[in-house]
Amino acid sequence: MADYKVAVVAGVGSGIGARFVETFAQADYRVVALARNAESLEQIRAGLGAPAERCVFWATDITDPDQVKKAFLRVRNELGPVNLLICNAGGGAKRGSFLDITPQEFLKNLHGQALGPFLCAKEAIPDMLAHGRGTIAYIGATSSVKGYAKSSAFATGKFALRALAQCNAREFGPKGIHVFHVIIDGSIDNVPLGEDREVKAGRLDSRAIARVVAQTVAQPRDTWIHEFDIRPSTENF
Repeated sequence: MADYKVAVVAGVGSGIGARFVETFAQADYRVVALARNAESLEQIRAGLGAPAERCVFWATDITDPDQVKKAFLRVRNELGPVNLLICNAGGGAKRGSFLDITPQEFLKNLHGQALGPFLCAKEAIPDMLAHGRGTIAYIGATSSVKGYAKSSAFATGKFALRALAQCNAREFGPKGIHVFHVIIDGSIDNVPLGEDREVKAGRLDSRAIARVVAQTVAQPRDTWIHEFDIRPSTENF
């Protein structure tokens, strides 16, 4: 039996996605980083330094069922069963007037923020059920719980992701799988990998977000949190 746990981070960009990869690699997980952009993944690998030795970086479109199946089959064959899934997809979503958003743009948002996590969870949950334990973290936003003008496509995807988290938690929590949803309520200061500086006033620190998620992953099953908000002290909520 492997002496490590396997974490899959789906939707890895240069911000909190990269920090999730870094944080769990430093916690002795073997981390699989999935993203569409192979060049971006390579830049993240270079910026991680030593923790990159515990990571693999695979260009994968998580909205494509075939690519997701192949990626998770490769995870099992090369590393082992999935213990942790972090769904961080949905960056760069189309925003604008409802009347200007095309059906194609609406579906692209919905696929990126909800279908992709759905497909990844479909692959990860059987591994977790087989071992009677596991964790899924769905990363949301203010728009997960509050719709804004000119945010119809983005908010719809985030609402759907929250619903998926709630349904998964109720179905699989009793079977040992901790499912939680994180509402990131505020602007993020994405300190680049390799840099160490204070964040800008009133902004969230991407490094701290990753640490808080890691603390939640480590919770004992008799005190699981299902959902929480992360915001800076100055956020007007």
